Amino acid sequence: MGSTRLPGKVLREVGGRPLLAWLLERLDDAWSLDAVVVATSGSPLDDPIEAFCRAHNVLCFRGSEGDVLDRYYRCAQVHRATTIVRMTSDCPMLDPVVVDSVVEAFHAGDCDFVANTAPPPGLFPDGMDVEVFSMEALETIWREATDPAEREHVTFAMWQRPERFKLGRVEPEDGLGDLSDVRLTIDTPDDLEVFGTIVEHFGAAEEGLPSMAELVVFARETYKDPSRGHQFGEGWKKPVAIAGGPLELTKGDALFARAKELIPGGAQTFSKCPSQYVEGTAPKVLVRGAGARVWDADGNEYLDYVLGLGPAVLGHARAEVNAAAAEAAALFNTPSLPHPLELELAEKLVELIPCAEMVRFGKNGSDVTAGAMRIARAVTGRDMLLCAGYHGWQDWYIGTTTRDLGVPKATAELTTSFAWGDLVDLEAKLKQHAVAGVILEPVTLVEPPDGYLAGVRELCDRYGALLIFDEIITGFRLGLGGAQKVYGVTPDLTTLGKALAGGYPLSALVGRRELMQTLDEAFFSFTFGGELPSIAAALETIRLLEDERGIEVLAERGAQLKAGIDKAAVAAGLDCLSSMGLDFFPGYHLEAVGDVTALELQTLLQQELVRRGVLTRSCFFLSTAHGPAEIARTVQVFEEASVVLAEALRTGSVRASLDGADIEPVFRARL
Repeated sequence: MGSTRLPGKVLREVGGRPLLAWLLERLDDAWSLDAVVVATSGSPLDDPIEAFCRAHNVLCFRGSEGDVLDRYYRCAQVHRATTIVRMTSDCPMLDPVVVDSVVEAFHAGDCDFVANTAPPPGLFPDGMDVEVFSMEALETIWREATDPAEREHVTFAMWQRPERFKLGRVEPEDGLGDLSDVRLTIDTPDDLEVFGTIVEHFGAAEEGLPSMAELVVFARETYKDPSRGHQFGEGWKKPVAIAGGPLELTKGDALFARAKELIPGGAQTFSKCPSQYVEGTAPKVLVRGAGARVWDADGNEYLDYVLGLGPAVLGHARAEVNAAAAEAAALFNTPSLPHPLELELAEKLVELIPCAEMVRFGKNGSDVTAGAMRIARAVTGRDMLLCAGYHGWQDWYIGTTTRDLGVPKATAELTTSFAWGDLVDLEAKLKQHAVAGVILEPVTLVEPPDGYLAGVRELCDRYGALLIFDEIITGFRLGLGGAQKVYGVTPDLTTLGKALAGGYPLSALVGRRELMQTLDEAFFSFTFGGELPSIAAALETIRLLEDERGIEVLAERGAQLKAGIDKAAVAAGLDCLSSMGLDFFPGYHLEAVGDVTALELQTLLQQELVRRGVLTRSCFFLSTAHGPAEIARTVQVFEEASVVLAEALRTGSVRASLDGADIEPVFRARL
């Protein structure tokens, strides 16, 4: 629907029917097709296409707008295709006989890819384009293609690599000759007029469109130049450079202004507030996500590295996960008694997580970190807790932060923080207090120092405190068994969340049997703890991570992104910018330059990233949907944004280059 040459063309009406309906009717007569799926984008502009498909009982898949290759691959995955026939909706006159002939040629030969117009121009009319390829070939180019043009045009990477793929070409049947002078595609207003003339001439609204040969004869007799001055495949061009100007954000700003009247802060989570981004540059409202991309209320598309604060480890709206959740919802949303799926997921977590012998579920990370603290106090008979890192919003922890308003002083005094990575500080705190539990993130943005986690384990044993690993972030990102499996140190309890259910609300508290059995008496109870769609989503998420090498993919992409950030910084001469973080959770670091603070530099860099369609903060949550093309585009954006930052530093105009105030940290420094 977002065509620049003919906006809304897919549903433009000719003869009382939209173009898409004409094409689908033609394909009904193609005997070689098992199923037809309309693969459109997740952009709000394409909502009418999904509505059309729903109204006409047509299969519809929604994916990336810019990375059409990814959209095709994921659509084929969902529908378990082995052979894919690609036809575009701007070819409503496509002859079903032509479709069948290309499919037949593919099956008759030993080819990976067979087409009648690729490479262009071929001998068929422009508008009779059919491409057939194997799922294996599609998966190969999906993994390897990095050029934006290859991602946008799906099959470029196949027919431009004859040394890699076995290619086949279909030509018109004997006697028809070269038909490439005839244009039957719909890409401009004059194309639409021609189609209207054809429909009127043949009375096709009642009788159906004629054959390709009849259409060619009509075009040649009616028009002196049956191509009408167009070049074959003129819409196949390289993408334009990434824009860096201000975005249109009017609708989203208006929606957020209304939300602030009814919702404190305008958002449900501090970290999702628009104050985390630059006012006037970044979107305030998102309306749709698909894979690695999201769209705002004004239709702007972004590569998303926030991923709802991390849960969407497979990308947004992964079809298989949604299908698993929907199948479970058809049974129950919230059963009145335990369901077998709860047991199945518990068994899977016990299989994967070294410390897990029993399992209980919550909805948020805060639920299970609070549950772990309750077990620690119940088992040891002590009240004091030690923490290092962020562990949720509840009183026991948040009283240690600057967001402690409303937390009783007596409660806040029962939790003390210690310096992560410092065994001397931890032991001093353990000596000073009778500690019930020590909770920490085993991995932060850096590797734990050699022997650190083993040292924490030994100190907890020596002083009688339970060791709790907060693996809300590292679980199902650093490893399927978490950091404890990677580093070989087993805690007493572990908290899991975020990526566990691929975007659905689920967390888990797991640990040693004798500790977890405390919850037979200690109160840890939720109406929605056994909510079935999220549990089914978790099982499917884990299955896909296992089947698709998800953990390895995240690390590979993160390493590529870090290398790209460092390369961009060097190219721009920015000594103040460098990559940081482990490969599974990369990010960037900025240091102050003279009087310019690191926060001002981060604000300007983030502003320029968002302007160019990359939604992120200083750390990047990756998903398996962030493929080579997404990483390549992100690096390109970093290169352009780094040049802007370097120029602002050179001219002393960092503050003047900002559209709004500095981004606001969730936790402020204490005065």
